[in-house]
Amino acid sequence: MRRAFTLMLFLSLLQGALAWAALGSAPSNFGTATTQARQAARSLAAASSSDALYTVTQSTLDSGTVVREYSDASGVVFAVSWKGPVLPDLRTLLGDKFTVMTSNAAKRPKAGHSQLAVNQSDVVIVSNGHMRAYAGQAWIPAALPAGFDTSSIE
Repeated sequence: MRRAFTLMLFLSLLQGALAWAALGSAPSNFGTATTQARQAARSLAAASSSDALYTVTQSTLDSGTVVREYSDASGVVFAVSWKGPVLPDLRTLLGDKFTVMTSNAAKRPKAGHSQLAVNQSDVVIVSNGHMRAYAGQAWIPAALPAGFDTSSIE
């Protein structure tokens, strides 16, 4: 019994170590997902003479879900989106903002739970869908590059 408990504890710690936080941190590691740096670097029309750059990394998970991570020039993810038949690992994708989402979801009534919208000063999360058709996006308002339009998040 004690051995089984120790093994379960070790595996849960190992799983947490393998999952990298994304939103507000480095891009996620989805294991065997196919990753492409589509639209590798986009330049924003900024008010100043220098252009702000960001990178969109697209990963197609084994489930068929497409995840896009928007990183600034220093490699920090400021926005994410997902679309597909299965929800991605939102704990990995949202990082420490996952608790904001779950605490807001717990406050909602259970009927009509196909959409969740969180609009706070530190994070915006919009998630909706149903079985085999999930979509969502999240971003950190303070981390958005100058001139970035959130309606461009795919």
